[in-house]
Amino acid sequence: MRSSSRLFAAAIVGVLAGCNQPAVSPKPPAFQSSESTVRDWNDVADGIAAQLTTSGLLASTAQPGLAGQPATRPVFIHVQAPDSAFIQQVATRLESDLLQGGTELARTPTGATVVNLDVNFVRWGPRDKPPGPAGTIAAVSAIPGIVIGTSAPMSTWVAADAAAFTALGMGAFYDLVIAATPTMNAEAVWDATIVTNDRVVMKLQAPVYIRAADIPLYAKATSLRPIASWTTAAPLPSRRLRYDP
Repeated sequence: MRSSSRLFAAAIVGVLAGCNQPAVSPKPPAFQSSESTVRDWNDVADGIAAQLTTSGLLASTAQPGLAGQPATRPVFIHVQAPDSAFIQQVATRLESDLLQGGTELARTPTGATVVNLDVNFVRWGPRDKPPGPAGTIAAVSAIPGIVIGTSAPMSTWVAADAAAFTALGMGAFYDLVIAATPTMNAEAVWDATIVTNDRVVMKLQAPVYIRAADIPLYAKATSLRPIASWTTAAPLPSRRLRYDP
């Protein structure tokens, strides 16, 4: 028995010593949205509107805003990716959210709080390993059978009840794992910013999973620069005109 243990330990050491690359660091659990419906796009706009309210950037006469800024100010939504269907829908929903909350919308950026909306995407290569904790799932699946087996003998109805509840619990566990396992190989990163000539007042950014076939809904051929908030339109300089006789 001792010789078998030593042989097994030596094999493990040999495998580890033969690795020519460092091991991959396990990632802590994290969650991010998966975009598959227009409702998911609307959730992005709802989150931006909620953050604007929390930051005090939608102040009214009853709720003064940040120091040095006017108490009442409309909002102008600047779409930096005008040919992105995703950004267009987010902008439309954000306008609706702001109007329902009592915020006026400006048709020009002059003197308004300008919310700049933009998006980029990345398409990853194929996965190099199967997703999900397959080994852990297999081990968990074996536990109910072991417990029922060691509890024998038991009556038929007791065994049926145990099997039914086990199947129900394992089914819910499998469904949860499948639902939480990402299968998309592309991501979009949206951002909403409010800037002035010399400051960044707000910046929201988040990645979301998207299908590779849906990339045209997020891609952009034109990228516009952000517009500063609370600026005034500069008057055109005067120019002397001369008429030759």
